Amino acid sequence: MATTALFVHGTGVRKASYEFSAAQIAAGLRRINPTVKFETCLWGDECGARLGLQGASIPNFSQVPAPPPNENQMVALWELLALDPLFELRELKASNQGLEPPNLKARKEALAADVHALQDNATLAARLQGCALPVQWHEAVASVESADALIELLRTATAVDVTLRLAVARAVVASLQQRLIDDNMPSLPMELRDGLVDDCLDLLGGRDAGAIRDWISTKLVGLGLRWATAKARRERDSIFSAVAPTAGDVVLYQARGAKIRKFIEDRISACGDDVVVIAHSLGGIACVDLLVERDLPQVKLLVTAGSQAPFLYEIGALCSLPFGDKLPTHFPERWLNFYDCNDLLSYAASKVFAGRAMDHEIRSGQPFPQSHSAYWGVPDFWDRLSAELR
Repeated sequence: MATTALFVHGTGVRKASYEFSAAQIAAGLRRINPTVKFETCLWGDECGARLGLQGASIPNFSQVPAPPPNENQMVALWELLALDPLFELRELKASNQGLEPPNLKARKEALAADVHALQDNATLAARLQGCALPVQWHEAVASVESADALIELLRTATAVDVTLRLAVARAVVASLQQRLIDDNMPSLPMELRDGLVDDCLDLLGGRDAGAIRDWISTKLVGLGLRWATAKARRERDSIFSAVAPTAGDVVLYQARGAKIRKFIEDRISACGDDVVVIAHSLGGIACVDLLVERDLPQVKLLVTAGSQAPFLYEIGALCSLPFGDKLPTHFPERWLNFYDCNDLLSYAASKVFAGRAMDHEIRSGQPFPQSHSAYWGVPDFWDRLSAELR
């Protein structure tokens, strides 16, 4: 009997972003078990939230988004870059000191040209294929290239060295990560993210002698002060254009989730008699609710990642199961729940549903919110799922 894996997405996802996640999951399943058939469950386009009157309820809403602007230390740096991709460039400007070398002007001009050339580099395009759209990469490079922070830094810098080049490379990659999150697409896995930074660094002039670790360890002290204001420049149009489907799906599900659950049930029914449901975020909540309400014996394994179902149950907000009630006997015997301590929207299930759920911690190395969409790019996820499928 052939096994079918059905991917149920989370909040705010629509066709374009779903296809990216689905491609990652399909590829992962092929690697660990090529006999498993992959099926989709894109409920967002048909059942998800939308602005019925094009945002008439939102004051001053024009529908035109504004243009987006040791290990623990590296995680902290990427958390800051997630909030403000140009953060490191601004900090470097404040640290400029020393005498200028005689060829500094030419080196600055060369670096500016190298930044521009990143947009159409074939090596970078190949690395990003299937992970980001070309337009997202072009916009990420252009936003850094034209940023006042970089222009001012190049004007005042007393050296063009690996510290500067690395900061520019990280700014470009962080800007791309921001666009992926804004478009509800999976963020780059840590390995790909860091490899892309290295590729950009090589194209910007490579490494030379420089105290990179000293820069990170000294400048990250007390930099949390910038966190509160890093995203304040976002205008209301861009916030609501990006967030309306995301927040709306959650509110819509809590108010009228039956249509979404019925959509998922119909897709499960079309998948045969041996189904593995892989559900992310809100999709995990919907699948838990569905499998509590309905006896679907064809679901042999439920896999949730970044799901809030255990938390909702604990606070008495899971619509299908009041707190204190046990999961029904028809609920799937095998439930594997993945969480990441960096993902603030993921929760553990094994202590909440004792004896009915198994937890597995994922360490993506990504800051929040990138960590919420990073599960499919972590090898440990596929290793654990491979063992379960066997």
